[in-house]
Amino acid sequence: MNHAPPFDPRDGDILRHPALRDCGDAIPLSGFSGATIALIPDGPRSFVRKASNSRAGNAGLRGQALRQQRLAGLVAGCAAMPEVLDMGERDGYFYFDMEFVPSRDAINFLSNSGFHSVADFADRVERLMIRLAETPAPAPTSGPAPLAPSKALVEAKLDQIAARTLGAFGAELAPLRAALARIDRLAAPGGATAVHGDLTFENILVDRHGALWLIDTIASPFDHFAIDWSKLFQECEGLWHAHRGRPLARGVTWWLRQRFHRAATLLDPGWPQRHYIHLGLTFARILPYVKTDEDRSFVGRRVAECGRAALETLSQRS
Repeated sequence: MNHAPPFDPRDGDILRHPALRDCGDAIPLSGFSGATIALIPDGPRSFVRKASNSRAGNAGLRGQALRQQRLAGLVAGCAAMPEVLDMGERDGYFYFDMEFVPSRDAINFLSNSGFHSVADFADRVERLMIRLAETPAPAPTSGPAPLAPSKALVEAKLDQIAARTLGAFGAELAPLRAALARIDRLAAPGGATAVHGDLTFENILVDRHGALWLIDTIASPFDHFAIDWSKLFQECEGLWHAHRGRPLARGVTWWLRQRFHRAATLLDPGWPQRHYIHLGLTFARILPYVKTDEDRSFVGRRVAECGRAALETLSQRS
């Protein structure tokens, strides 16, 4: 059995990663902590390689590559996803290669664009969300079937978060739990839909033509476009990007928030009463991964705020 030790991306030399040792050069790219991401420069054949930092992370990264391939066909015409060129293992570490897309993420794009470009971005995002809402979740070739949204799934997710954080955020989660108990359903009637799972501004790329490219899909507590709305609101209302040191003009983010909220309500008339439950769940999912006191304070505060806002909204409509 191969007992390859975990790769520590903090060692400063990504070419020491087993899946990158065969590359003559590699330019580090940002990404989530479970993988090393690098641009492999090779002229017109340049590509991006994403490699797991441990054998334990192999299954998750393999799932991401397969989700990326499936979702690409579902969103074609509204957005694109980098083509997966190759995948495999090196010394026990899974990796996959994808095309390099000259682009900038939505944070950079929105911070350097005129209002007409911001409006075009919103148009494109709304067309993408309509496509996701109208597309049934594809059945995977292996593994569990897609999950339609339900209160039971969210309750189970909140229990899992509480267990993984050793109950440290019980007070912050309490209002969200109370609001969840008061709603009848988590989404409009219907089954599971196509979903990206982590549709943050960092995971939406914009090319020179203004077209959207999506990266870094993740598995979600359930399969539904409401997850992607909540990730967008995590940015334009919860200001996650600003906490991470990349602030945008508040007028831009609030305009996007109002526009996206209207669009979400057109797709699901019950969205306003469920909005803060979904947003609170999105922030709660970050809690097991926070590492600094600043992160704990920010994310915990957002979870509690969303729970209280959800309770207030439900009280106004009762």
